[in-house]
Amino acid sequence: MFIDKGMSAFDQKTDISQIDSELAYIIQAGKIPNALLFSGKKNTGKNERAFEFAKACNCIADTKRPCNNCLPCKKINSGMHPDILQVSLSEKKKMISISQIREIGLLLSAKPNEAKKRMVLIKDADKMNVQAQNALLKMLEEPPKNTFFILTATHTPPLLPTILSRCRQFRFCPPSSHEIQTTLVHQYGIDPKKAYIFSRTAGSDLKKALMFLNLDTEGEKISGRDWQKQRTWIIQEVIGLVTAQNVTKIHRGLMLAQRLSMDPDTIFESLSIVKMVLRDLCVFKYTPERIVNLDFFDAFKDISQMHAYNTFLGWVKDLYETERRLASNSSIRLTLDRFFLKLSMV
Repeated sequence: MFIDKGMSAFDQKTDISQIDSELAYIIQAGKIPNALLFSGKKNTGKNERAFEFAKACNCIADTKRPCNNCLPCKKINSGMHPDILQVSLSEKKKMISISQIREIGLLLSAKPNEAKKRMVLIKDADKMNVQAQNALLKMLEEPPKNTFFILTATHTPPLLPTILSRCRQFRFCPPSSHEIQTTLVHQYGIDPKKAYIFSRTAGSDLKKALMFLNLDTEGEKISGRDWQKQRTWIIQEVIGLVTAQNVTKIHRGLMLAQRLSMDPDTIFESLSIVKMVLRDLCVFKYTPERIVNLDFFDAFKDISQMHAYNTFLGWVKDLYETERRLASNSSIRLTLDRFFLKLSMV
């Protein structure tokens, strides 16, 4: 079976099984395409599948491939294989440059060191600028012998049609919240109530759900921020903000913005918790039994009676605008000030 234990937790859905079957068939048939494109949201297994495919192409086991025990498999697993080449965004850069692609081209001018099939993995290929894409296109048109390319991308429209036409494409879809919840309960032994809350708060991202539970992908505890306490604190602060007296609302909003902006690396995770609070307030008006944060049911009931439904919808729109601004590298503190002041002015 193409998928191994380390991969299964992330891709418990039929379309991933279909992808695995197609990739396994390619290996068995021995007809490796010059280029493959894995597209889809982050944390849907694209990069992991690329390395599994590279291992399967080079595995020397007689039966199951990849075996993860032979020398080529072990080298790829450890990141030490000389013929597994990678291109990714440089630190603090927004685009993959032509110089990065040209550098790979120089490496490809020599024969593979030891691999039966050399892999060039281009992560976030949709972040290549046009010049880089044109340089890559020349390689795809005349690929070096015993070399294949795998491109991973979140979105395909930024890629040139000529590149898309030369790739065998695979679309990776994220798991549903219910599938993540099931994985958390049955594979990681999480309490069903916690699994329900954090699978919904994390959206379609198992890694994020595990992070909220302070677990790594192997189910081991990780140090750092206690996200369960963080969730409780954020929800209490938002509730306090929207229920406070007018004279203290602005102060509370600015203080909350300040606290969250002090940890810029976790802003989007914190806003995921805020987003679920606002979602619950919208839902509560009509189907209160379907809110996610059931441990705050009474507080949401009170807030629901204080404000009109359109107010909650407006808050949700403001939050999406906040996330958009943050993704565009707007000032974190000023952007959060803007959002929480809007919540305080109703």
